Formats: sequence, C-alpha cells, structure tokens
Amino acid sequence: MTSPHFASEPYFDVHLHPAPADVVKEFDTWVTMRDGIKLCANVFRPQKPGKYPVIMSTTPYGKNNFNEYEYFEKNIPRVHVGHIEISDIVGIESPDPGFWVPNGYVVMHVDTRGQGKSEGKTGPFSRKDEEDYYDLIEWAGTQQWSNGNVALNGVSYLAMSQWGVASRNPPHLKAIVPWEGVYDHYRWAYFGGILETGFRPWIWHQWIVPRHNKTYGYYEDNWPENATMHPVIDEYWQPYAYELEKITVPTLICASFSDQGLHSRDSFHAYTRISSRYKWLFNHRRQKWSVYYSEEAVAFQKRFLDHFLKGIDNGMLDVPRVRLEINQSRTEYKVLHANDWPLQQTRYIPLFLDARTRSLKPFAFPQESSISYASDGSEAAVFDLKFEHDTDVVGDTKLRLWVSTEEGDDMDLFVGLKKLDANGDEVFFYGSPGFNPNDIVARGWLRVSHRELDPEKSRPWMPCLKHERTLKIKPGEIVPVDIEVLPHGTTFKKGETLRLVVQGASIDHLLIKLETLNKGRHRIYTGGRFDSHLLVPIV
Repeated sequence: MTSPHFASEPYFDVHLHPAPADVVKEFDTWVTMRDGIKLCANVFRPQKPGKYPVIMSTTPYGKNNFNEYEYFEKNIPRVHVGHIEISDIVGIESPDPGFWVPNGYVVMHVDTRGQGKSEGKTGPFSRKDEEDYYDLIEWAGTQQWSNGNVALNGVSYLAMSQWGVASRNPPHLKAIVPWEGVYDHYRWAYFGGILETGFRPWIWHQWIVPRHNKTYGYYEDNWPENATMHPVIDEYWQPYAYELEKITVPTLICASFSDQGLHSRDSFHAYTRISSRYKWLFNHRRQKWSVYYSEEAVAFQKRFLDHFLKGIDNGMLDVPRVRLEINQSRTEYKVLHANDWPLQQTRYIPLFLDARTRSLKPFAFPQESSISYASDGSEAAVFDLKFEHDTDVVGDTKLRLWVSTEEGDDMDLFVGLKKLDANGDEVFFYGSPGFNPNDIVARGWLRVSHRELDPEKSRPWMPCLKHERTLKIKPGEIVPVDIEVLPHGTTFKKGETLRLVVQGASIDHLLIKLETLNKGRHRIYTGGRFDSHLLVPIV
C-alpha cells in the first residue's frame, strides 16, 4: 500500500518573520458601532503618508493571538499544514500585514463582538455581526489614511463572515476574497440530515468560547448545542440564510477540493449563486493555509485587489475566471483554466452499479440483484470501474441508489470515491488543512428520511435536499435516494480504478464526526427496475 506519510516533507513547516520596520502598528484601536458598542481593531498601515485601500478581516479567535498555528503542531500529531511564511503580526487565517502594507495597503484585523477585547456578547454568525462589519467597512472607508476602497479577505470563519455583509453592499466595499467559506449553516451542522458532533463543538469550545470577552456576559446563542434541537430547516435557521444573489461586488473565491466536510461544497456553490459581474474561482487540492499564504495565491489576490481597489490596469479582466487543479495523486497535479463552473465541456456519464459483479458498468442491464452489508461500518458495499483510457473526472457527482434496511425506520448512508493505481493500491490525497494526508477522492452522506429533493434547486448532476420534514421507512421497504457527492478533480490513467464505497459509518475523515442511527443490515438493489448509478463528470 502507498505510505500514509512521506519523509520528504516536514509535518509542520511554519516560519514567522519580523514585520517590516516601515509598517506602522496601531494596536487596539476602538471603533464605535451604531448601537454604541465598541469593537477593538489592529490597524497596520504604511509609514509614508497618503491614502491607501484597506484590506479587512474580522475574527472570533482573538486578533492579538499571533501564531495560532502552534496549536496544531502541539495538539494534532503529524499534521501536514505544509510550508507557511508569514510575519509575526498575523492572526490565524487572516491576511498578512507584512506583505500587504509594503505593497501599499492598510490592513485591519478586528475582534468580533464579544470576542478578544471587543465589547458585547451576541456571539459569532449573528445578524449583529453583519451590521458590525458594515459599520467597520464604512468607518475604514472614511479615515484620513483611506482612499475610500475597502476589501474583505480571510480564510474559513474570516471568509464565512463576508457573505452576509457583502449581500448588504456597503458603499465603501469594493471587493471580497472569501477563501474557503461555508454559507449554508444548516448543511454545515447536518450532513445529508446527519448531525455533525465533532468539528463544530470543537471549534466552539476550543477556539471561540475561550476567546470570549466575559466582561460582557455569555453568548445569547450556543449554536453547536442549539442545532441539535432543530434537525430540519425551521425558523431557527432563518437568521443564518445568506442572500448570496444580492452580492454584486467583485469577488475572488477560493474553493478547494481538499476541504471536504467543511468549506468545499459551499465555496463552489457560492461562485454560481452570487450576482457579481466580476468573479473568479481559485481552486486547489492542497493544505489550505499553505496555499493561502503561498506566493502564487498571494500574487493572484494582489492582482485582483490592485485592479479593483487601486484602479491599476494589470490585465485582471483578461484572466480566465476559473483556475482548477486536477490531481493525479497527493502531490501531482495539473492546472486547468476555464471561464465557467461547472466546466462547459463536461459530459455526465452514468455508471450503473452491478451487485452481481461488484462493478460499475457504462450501460444499463436487465438483471436485478442486490448486495447487503452490516450497517455498523464493519462492512461495505464496493463497486469498481477500471479505466480503459486516461480520463479526467472534474465536478459534482451524483449517486442514485435503491436501498432498504432490515431493522428500524431510517438509515444513514456514507459514500466514498477512491482511486486505485494500476497495481490495485489506493492513491491518497490531502484532506482539509492537512489534518489527513490520506484522504479519499470525494465523499457524500444521506439520512434516508431526508431524501426529499428540492426540484427548483436540484440539478441532474447535483441533488439538493429540502430538509423540511422526515420521511420514515419500514423494514424491507425499498426506496430510491439521490446523494450529492462533493466536487473533485481527479485524473485516472489507463488501468487505474475508480472505487465506489457505500457503508454505514464515516469513511476516513479525521475532523468530522456524525451521529448515526443505523441498525442491522442495509441492502442496495441494482439492475432492471433499480437504476442505481453513479453520474460521473467527465472532461
């Protein structure tokens, strides 16, 4: 088998350097919000007098907590975060003043309401957060050192917080750079209707709550726990629904293939939903932090912001709108440039599951059969297709299954796509920020009682679940389900194999934990009346 780690790359390779001497550091600047609450900001600006564009981020992690990446080195063994070069005044996942200020920008890092040194107690992801961000943007756009043009930039939470305020279109907001950010909070809490109990509580209790300014009391909303009481989309989730179609500012989105289970899905979907005339999609399948601070990614961000915040005619409008990395393996990839997503040249090919031969076939067949597996994760249903030609599989994949359970009134399905080389050994890929260097190609999830589709939002290649009610089943009842498999870009050489895995527990994910309700055995039906198939995007 392929080695899960490789000795040529350090597990943790983060280097902090002193910020340039000509960076003016104004720590703990207070900005008053419309309701009188004061938020605390760090302002970094050029020493030379003048008016400069502003790059801003807001964080719940404490703007003065520098080099938070050490946490992962100390607490997560052998985490592959990759190579990162940043200055010593950078909060986690925020733009580096050590780069941007010498290039003619003001950088603002702000503690969100109730976090770090900021006043208040509302907590992250509230509508008050959006109002605060709006007020911060307008404040920054009218300072004596500002040219009136403000951009937002940041990773994860620092990207997620951009969607809501950008939909309000503050006058001084001229561009946003949401670098891998969820926008659909229900589907972040419930994966195909299955409650997530790992990452969200961890980020809340280990990262957000310890950085809360308890002078102002405790949170009004404890969202990891409150989510457990709202398993379908109801009034609780309405304040978290962003109106992405109202976003019109120039936008540079990073959507990775590696951050599955966190930001991948929504980053791609946001690109198709926003109304911005000028929008770009930067894609990769590497560790997100090392890519965000890499020379290539920062140069791309700079070219984008130079054009829209400084008015520099640098050819940005001629840059292809989509940059994709198509991976052969964990470290081997090629770059594809296009002007649309999904790619216009994509052909969606159905591969039909055959329970008799445990294979995927490029044609439908009349013989009906079935395969069962223990639903506790100890067994799986596996179906293979060996490629006869070099093939790029790029985009969203849909899995249609006909299924039943022997016990209970519901079932949880976990889907994985894997790649095997010509020798039958699994080929691994990076997952998330590098926590899992042994990741699979792509994955999907479904609680069968949540199988009802939204016909308006669904596409032939991308089912969208309503999540408005539960449709229970009876033991032995056979029902069809459509499962969204997250987007990926993978090269399969001649003789290599695409493997579909269906089982009753999570497949090789180190961050995400899902509460299952499975009992007994599950059964998958194929052939004839049962058009179980994998709809594959071929480029």
